[in-house]
Amino acid sequence: MQIPYVERSVKAWAAQACSTFAHSRDKANIMTAARVRFVVQWVLRCLSELAIRGMPDFFDRAFLEGFDHGTQINESGIQLSGAVAHGVYGNIWLHAKDKSTLKSAQPSPRANAFVASAARAFREGRTREFATQSSLLGLREVPKSEYVVCSISKTLCKLPPDLMSRRIRFLIEMDPIPYVLPLRDAYEDYEHIHLVYDSLSPNALCIIDKVFEDMHSTEGDESEDRGFSERTVQQIIWRLLTATKEAHSRGLVHGALRMGCCYLNGAESLDTLQILEFGLADLFETPAATPPAALLTPLETERTDPVPQYRRDLQCIAEITYLLLMSQPIASLNSTAEELAQRSRRGTACFDFAARRSTTENAKAFVVDILRPTAFKKASKIQACHEVAVHMNHRWFYPDPGSVGAMTELYDMVMMRRYDTWRNTLRLRTNFFKILADHMSLYRIAQLWDTLTVLADGNPKVSWSTMVPEIFKHCPVLHLLQKVNKAFGESEDVAVIPIRETHRSMEAWRRKRVREVIWQVFSRAKAYNGTMSAEACADGLTSKVLHVWSRPLRVIDVLLPTLAGESSRRVSELIGLCKTVGFLELLTRMDASDVVPAR
Repeated sequence: MQIPYVERSVKAWAAQACSTFAHSRDKANIMTAARVRFVVQWVLRCLSELAIRGMPDFFDRAFLEGFDHGTQINESGIQLSGAVAHGVYGNIWLHAKDKSTLKSAQPSPRANAFVASAARAFREGRTREFATQSSLLGLREVPKSEYVVCSISKTLCKLPPDLMSRRIRFLIEMDPIPYVLPLRDAYEDYEHIHLVYDSLSPNALCIIDKVFEDMHSTEGDESEDRGFSERTVQQIIWRLLTATKEAHSRGLVHGALRMGCCYLNGAESLDTLQILEFGLADLFETPAATPPAALLTPLETERTDPVPQYRRDLQCIAEITYLLLMSQPIASLNSTAEELAQRSRRGTACFDFAARRSTTENAKAFVVDILRPTAFKKASKIQACHEVAVHMNHRWFYPDPGSVGAMTELYDMVMMRRYDTWRNTLRLRTNFFKILADHMSLYRIAQLWDTLTVLADGNPKVSWSTMVPEIFKHCPVLHLLQKVNKAFGESEDVAVIPIRETHRSMEAWRRKRVREVIWQVFSRAKAYNGTMSAEACADGLTSKVLHVWSRPLRVIDVLLPTLAGESSRRVSELIGLCKTVGFLELLTRMDASDVVPAR
């Protein structure tokens, strides 16, 4: 039997199969007959998976196999609602409710006694006893009713269902990794894989916001535990290295480590650090619609390497370290993909001494040592999976008494403003893509960038003042764009917006938005199998979107932004005379579809 294939893809699948059992190159070179059969079977499964990818048959099957319970999301009792964050691979529900636990959580007589005793202590002014009894009640009597859930589109799955399920079960059953939020279970619906993690506390804080609060907490407060300094950076990075060291020793990698996936359960203690999205790089492709400017390290690496991508984790840690030390990203947020790839290959970092004079030389050396390419490192017998231990012995973590004063010096106003600029840029740029995803079809986006390419006249970048008038010709959202006019820098007349990368991101966010609002119609009607009645579908299309990206809109207005005044007629045309409507059937009628219609 002759199966068509692409040699590069086959090599990548073989390398991925090897990385599951080979933690180092020495082990990768030891290939027994059993391992060869394992690799061949892995590649053949991936080939068969590729044959149906993009077809309706791709979704008409179970993706989660070998679990000891039903894997449909409607059987889990989990309600996907509340606060949501944009992850690298999908939406992260930070406080998803467990409805089954809430219904069964009846207070016991012992719990009632604790409540009465705590209330009595509070009335009598015994605050310490009140706090102790309240904490005992919280720890021992209240069942867990919240989880963190990461919802990822099945179109991003790298592996066939059996191989992916095996990997997910391994992540669930493995021993905990320090500071990594444990994966507890997995469910699915027609469109998503839902990975269920332990809960975060109700007051959990993203480390991006924690750093911001610490930097600004020095105003009017001379306490030693206030403010932000290099010493705090060292403590954060040590915990990231601790988690990475344990993971790499098991042959596991995070793959997309960034500040946005790090949360603190308790804002006063770094020991409550919880890292999200661990291990997902081995399971899912990196989508184009990732949080903009959140991670500058290229996520697409050489796929023919037969060992896990340890270096990518280290590059991400170096990027975080540089950002926290210098209060600015390691590269310009307006860099092109080629510029970022070149910087990654060179492994260099520029330290602006005028911006941060008190940064110790040991801290700078730590960043440079991590970023140094393998070809420029001294020959060593230490395997890549144990390289983190070498960096944890760096002299930065064991400072001499003379450098302690510089490490504890609080950041000044210049550093605060630089960090604030970076943090605001992430928010404004994300909102910029959301605005256009709500109001521009892919056809109009293509028209926009064709025009901007001509206006740029060979320049790979364009200015904000040139781009906005062209956007306004396609959709009247000038009042919304004025709110994000600093998304690409302070100066609106300087050509800093990379044309190709921004065009690609804009299209990706549009596809993401269309897919999500269509699935909202089905999930709201609890049609998790991807099929619903035409009447219910019509009601869903004319309902409000659940997650407002730019302004309150109806689903049909997002799907057909250029025909908002004719939405009622268009709803009838979309549904037609069908009695039932399928998710893929509706999606293929949209401009953002990447699915081949069924014949």
